[in-house]
Amino acid sequence: MDYNKFFGDALGRLHDERRYRVFADLERIAGRFPHAIWHSPKGERNVVMWCSNDYLGMGQHPKVVGAMVETATRTGTGAGGTRNIAGNNHSLIQLEQELADLHGKEAALVFTSGYVSNQTGISTLAKLIPNCLILSDALNHNSMIEGIRQSGTEYIVFRHNDVAHLEELLRANPGRPTLIICESLYSMDGDVAPLAKICDLAERYGAMTYV
Repeated sequence: MDYNKFFGDALGRLHDERRYRVFADLERIAGRFPHAIWHSPKGERNVVMWCSNDYLGMGQHPKVVGAMVETATRTGTGAGGTRNIAGNNHSLIQLEQELADLHGKEAALVFTSGYVSNQTGISTLAKLIPNCLILSDALNHNSMIEGIRQSGTEYIVFRHNDVAHLEELLRANPGRPTLIICESLYSMDGDVAPLAKICDLAERYGAMTYV
């Protein structure tokens, strides 16, 4: 059995379909946001990064960098394991408390990324709601779609930002626990969701929203 051939054939198909990804080797320059150095196959090249999620360059702000250096010097680096194994990091607890206070909530939970927070949050919520129906906007981010899939819950996709279609689906499922999932500002398209109207519908039909 030639297992290497299986993997080689799979890689070959990716190349043939032009779906094989090669990630840019980038080195950010602190204090020069959004400039970076691209270590390309043809050598180093100065580039401007417009695709980073660090929109305001806060990852390079002297106060942010200074706080990270001070904390790492005082407590070391790395979590040493999951919360279940190594306990909660005190600095992380303080961050969660500050975030909860900022948003006027009882508590907050920090994840490793926005992708993981959507993936985990949606799948967990949907599993906890008996007979849950998910109504998902057609242009939701992939992290939200993965959370829906992992929940194993029935879902229906409504047309992007189409409040009338959403209400039609809500009317068709009266009395059923429903989770409406949408974004506020769609990161891939720049569209703004009609959140006030969506929340009004959720209240009218007894649904829960995840934004």
